Amino acid sequence: MCFWMSVARKPKRNVKRLRVYEKVLAYANLKGGETVIDAYCSTGTISLCLAKKAKRVIGIEIVKPAIEDAKKNAKMNHMENTEFYAADAGKLMPQLYRKGMVPDVIVMDPVRAGCSEEVLKAAAGMNPKRIVYVSCNPATFARDAKILKSEGYEIKKVQPVDMFPQTMHVETVALLCRKDIEVKLELDEEDVTKAESKGTYENIKEYILGKYGFKVSTLYIAQIKRKCGLELGENYNKSKKDNSKVSECPKRRGYHGYT
Repeated sequence: MCFWMSVARKPKRNVKRLRVYEKVLAYANLKGGETVIDAYCSTGTISLCLAKKAKRVIGIEIVKPAIEDAKKNAKMNHMENTEFYAADAGKLMPQLYRKGMVPDVIVMDPVRAGCSEEVLKAAAGMNPKRIVYVSCNPATFARDAKILKSEGYEIKKVQPVDMFPQTMHVETVALLCRKDIEVKLELDEEDVTKAESKGTYENIKEYILGKYGFKVSTLYIAQIKRKCGLELGENYNKSKKDNSKVSECPKRRGYHGYT
C-alpha cells in the first residue's frame, strides 16, 4: 500500500504519526549528501521520508514480507535512492561497514521490546554522527540509551508524542550524538617520557572508561594520537618471532568495536 493512501484511510492517527516522522527528519538534519541506515525499517515508511532528503537510504528489517512491501512502496513512490535488506541489523551493519559503508545517520524504530544489545553496539560501531531513536516504550528506551552511552553516545534532544491519548503509552523520538573527548594535560618533560614508556592502549581504554564512562577502540586511540602528533610507538602486541607480521588498519575511518 502506498504510504499516503494509508494516511488517508486513518487521518486522525496518521496526523500524529506524521509528527513523529517530521521530528525524525528534523533530528536527522539531512542536507542532501548523507548516507542513512534505517535499522528497523518495516515496510519502509520512515525510509521513504528520509530518502527525500538524503543521498542514499538503506533499510534493514528481519521480516522478509515487510521488506518486499518496502521495495514495492519505494517503487510506487519513485524512490530510486533506497535499498532494502531482509536481515538481522546487528549482523548486517558490521558487514556493510567492512565493505566501506560509513553512515552519517542511523535511525532505529524498534518494537516495544526495544533493540538488542547486538544492534545497539553495531550501530555505535559504525560511528555515525547522529542516531535517531524512535520508541514506543520509555522503559526499554532508557535501557537502550544507557547502552549507547557506554558506547560513546549521549542524548541531545527528546520529544514525546502523544500517539495514544488517555492511555499510559507515549511515543518518543530522541537524538543521540557521539561524545567528543577533550582532555587537557599539563605535563612536564619527565611526565611525558614516563607516559610514553609505560602507557599502553589498554591503560588509555581503562582511563577513558573510568573517567568518561564509555569505551573506545584501539584504532580510535591511534587516530587521536596521530591527530595530536604523538608517536604511536611499536605494536605492544607484536609477536616475539623475527619474521612476524603486524596487520595494518585500512586508511578509511576505523570501525569501533569490530575486528
